[in-house]
Amino acid sequence: MKEVKFVHASDIHVGGFAGRALRVKEEETLTTFVNRCIDEKVDFVVLAGDTFDSNIPPIREAIMFSKQMRKLKEAGIRVYAVYGSHDYSPTRDSLIELLEADGVLTVINNEVQDPSGVWLNGVHGLVGAKEVYRFGEPELAAKHKPSIFVFHTAVYEANMTPKELSVPITNLPPGYTYYAAGHLHKRIELRSMEGSPINYPGPLFLGWSKADLENYFRGSDTGFYIVELEGDGNPRFEYVSLRGIRGGLVEVSAEGRSAAEVSGDVERKTSELIGSLPSGSVVLIKISGRLSTGTRAEVSIGLEKLRRKHAEYEFEINDRQLSDPEEVEVERGEQFEERAITKLAAEFPVKVEPSFIQQLIHTLGEEQPEGMTKADYEEALRSKCAQLLRHKLGNRVFE
Repeated sequence: MKEVKFVHASDIHVGGFAGRALRVKEEETLTTFVNRCIDEKVDFVVLAGDTFDSNIPPIREAIMFSKQMRKLKEAGIRVYAVYGSHDYSPTRDSLIELLEADGVLTVINNEVQDPSGVWLNGVHGLVGAKEVYRFGEPELAAKHKPSIFVFHTAVYEANMTPKELSVPITNLPPGYTYYAAGHLHKRIELRSMEGSPINYPGPLFLGWSKADLENYFRGSDTGFYIVELEGDGNPRFEYVSLRGIRGGLVEVSAEGRSAAEVSGDVERKTSELIGSLPSGSVVLIKISGRLSTGTRAEVSIGLEKLRRKHAEYEFEINDRQLSDPEEVEVERGEQFEERAITKLAAEFPVKVEPSFIQQLIHTLGEEQPEGMTKADYEEALRSKCAQLLRHKLGNRVFE
């Protein structure tokens, strides 16, 4: 087989940010990405989930992305995609389906062969990472070479999302030449049990949250992989970084300080930062801690005055961890669940991680499928739990 070149990208989250400057930068980033694919004369592009931030994104961003995919098609470059947890729809009411109907991309639902000779298969990302239970299905194993497995799930060994279901590398379908992963918003490079690359490129643009924007300003990678395949040999890959956003992070602690002090500190640090930035730059202001006097509302008024004073810049505000002096801290569901699961893990007969306990809980919480008898449902749960326990503890637990 002749050499095949493809691009692996993920977590574009088109439509994830509302600010004008970031929407412009999102389009510029996608234009750069598509032009690079065309210049490299790649055979096809693989999108490993969360292409959109929701199944039905804002119309402006939807049109923009559709035009970019059309450019790839006109250049003879195929596009293959799986759903991510953000853009998945159980009823398939998604823009991705519309793009497939328009012929600009192919959704990977089953094994498919690209005209280059490369085979692709994959698993769609689901809300709550419920897709992890599919990875043990024997029909997912590679039947051809070279082949690519595309998925939108956290690999346990990456240890990035301890509160979320994940799949251990040993459970990935075997035999693939390259594993195109998505979902973790950080560049990570691992190897399968057979030595094949398991790559997470991180977000192509930013992701979707203010935490992603903060990570960007702290230097986290954003970009994609160019991968070359030749016969059954080990893939060669190159990471291409895309960093087109000018701006920076202003971080202020409110702990034990007055609202006036916090507002003054924010204004001073912001003025220092934008002194070296061109107009149109993005400034993320992060404020956390409990005020000693004053209120969050007073800080918010100060932030609004700052916006008006420096209207030529775009401000993103993260004050979710800012609290008033007398505000009662209510234990949130996530925090309570984390403490409870950690306690259960500590009380388990052998040493296990909290994430393993969470996997067991999610397995036991699966709903009974329509048409399945209660006896078959209970047997299926026992079988899945036994598989998890065997993988973690070995056969000795069943002796």
